[in-house]
This record gives sequence, C-alpha cells and structure tokens, in this order.
Amino acid sequence: MKFGCLGCFLLLLILAVVLVGGAAALYYAGSLFDMPTIPAVQYTASDGYRAQQKLFELALRDRRSAHPVPVVLTERELNAFLAKHLEESEGIPFSPLVVKLLPGTIEVQGRTTLVNLLTGFPFSLLADYLPASTLDRAVWVTVSGTIQVQRRQSRTDREYGQLQVSQFSLGNQDLGPWVLSLMLGGREKSLLRWQLPPVVDTIMIEGGRMVITTRR
Repeated sequence: MKFGCLGCFLLLLILAVVLVGGAAALYYAGSLFDMPTIPAVQYTASDGYRAQQKLFELALRDRRSAHPVPVVLTERELNAFLAKHLEESEGIPFSPLVVKLLPGTIEVQGRTTLVNLLTGFPFSLLADYLPASTLDRAVWVTVSGTIQVQRRQSRTDREYGQLQVSQFSLGNQDLGPWVLSLMLGGREKSLLRWQLPPVVDTIMIEGGRMVITTRR
C-alpha cells in the first residue's frame, strides 16, 4: 500500500471514529434535550405595534436629518415584534423564540429540532448515524453575546448589526461558540446578522431595553 493510500485510509478511519463517537454522544447526552429555565416575557399586540412604529421611524431617519433622540425598544416590544415576524425569517425555524435584554448582553433562546443544527461539516454527516427519532427531537438553543454595528467599507456596501456570540448551549449543556460555528458550518455569522439603516450609530443593550442612537 502506498503512503498516499495509507494516509487516505487513516483519514477516513479517523473521520469514521469521530462520526460514530459524535453520534453516540448526541444520542446519549440527555442534558442536550433538557428544558432549561426560560423566564416568560409577557407582551401584547400593542407592544408589537409600537416596536414596528419605532423601527419605521428609524428607517425614515435615513431620508431626512437625523434626530438626536435615540430609539428605545423595550424587551416586551422586541419579543412581540419577533413573534409576529418570525415566520418571514429564512434562517433556522424557532418556535417559540425568547429574547432577554441584560446589561450589556442580549440572550436569545429558542426551540428547534436537532436536524436544523447539523448543517456544517462534519456534523452534517451525523444524520446518517442518528435515528430519525433523535434528529426530530426538540432542542432548546441558548445564544448570548453583544451587538456590534458593522460599518460599510465602500459606498456600495451595506451596514449590519451582528450578534457576536460569547456563549452557546443546547438544553442545559454548555458547549461554546466554536461548536455553534462548526454545527452551522459558519452560517451563524449570516443568521445572526441583519441590515441596518445607514443612519444608525450605536446599539446599546441595557437592562430590559435596547437603545439605538443615530448620527446627527
């Protein structure tokens, strides 16, 4: 056997061990499927309407002189708005989705199925080793971090808000943000990013509210 063929064989053997081991770990790791403690956020339809109006006002500031008063979204308003418009998202389906605004940190918790998280290599190959009953099991995802405003580098670029993940867990199992990146194949950067009006200056997270300042 040539060295090249031996190297390929060893690589495939290691990959097989990793896949089988990963499949077994996901199958038997019961804590991944536990229901974490998620404080309920109470909101009404009027909260969602107010959030929509505030975001509309923010978009209008791009077409006229910027207003010095910041736009403030409360935790209730943000959750009501996301609950109403979640179906329009093209990302991972979550139902329900709960957002908590903590001092300096935003925490997002949502329920989806395991198969929706196994899209990156080598996790995407685990679907061949896991039973359908496991792939279809509901998992609670918790992601927390800070929001950064990404400035455009040229006139044709757009500005985005990006959630910089510092913590990631499934169920009651802490995994780390690098695991999320591997599971999604790097897609988390686009899934946790949204376009901003050019007039947005900063996005600050305070206890129970999001403060958006605009350029004067």
